[in-house]
Amino acid sequence: MLSTFRTFFRADNGVAAIETAIIMPFLLILYFGMIDLTAMISFNRKITYSASVIADLVAQNRTNILKTQIDDYYNAAAMVMAPTPSNQIKVAVYGYRKVGTNVTQIWKTQSPQGPVCTTTPNTTAIGQLMTASNDVVVAISCMRYTPYIGTFLGEKLLGATTFKVEQAIMVRPRSTSQLTCYQTAVGGAVCT
Repeated sequence: MLSTFRTFFRADNGVAAIETAIIMPFLLILYFGMIDLTAMISFNRKITYSASVIADLVAQNRTNILKTQIDDYYNAAAMVMAPTPSNQIKVAVYGYRKVGTNVTQIWKTQSPQGPVCTTTPNTTAIGQLMTASNDVVVAISCMRYTPYIGTFLGEKLLGATTFKVEQAIMVRPRSTSQLTCYQTAVGGAVCT
């Protein structure tokens, strides 16, 4: 009987298979986790760049801009975010003006598709960028990212199945101190 136990403890047949079975789940989680992490970093960079592009394009206009022009700029954001479908991206553009010591929202427009961006511009931070009767354009770009690992491990591991990636960029108009967005014609209804 003692010799049977000795041969059992000395046997090393199947050790590699057992070690693989123990380590493989951790390696798979690490592999898919790294894919998700790098994809999320990439999406964050694209969201930041798309907000920057929109803000810069709007800020290049002189005194007035039409909503149709900003709608064209949303196509630029879609090109930055490619191959992500444009219906998964939301871009909102705000125009703020400092009147006396108060910062007020003058106009706002947003792309028709995508998730709701929950960030609203911080008027305290905006006020520090402005002088009296001066405008600031704020572009906010956002999307929802669903990680691969979240599809099979879900909320138990990650705490959520989707994550919001969002960025706001503030710029001053380049060639004027004030920039107003109009719905259809200059002097008409302001973008809302």
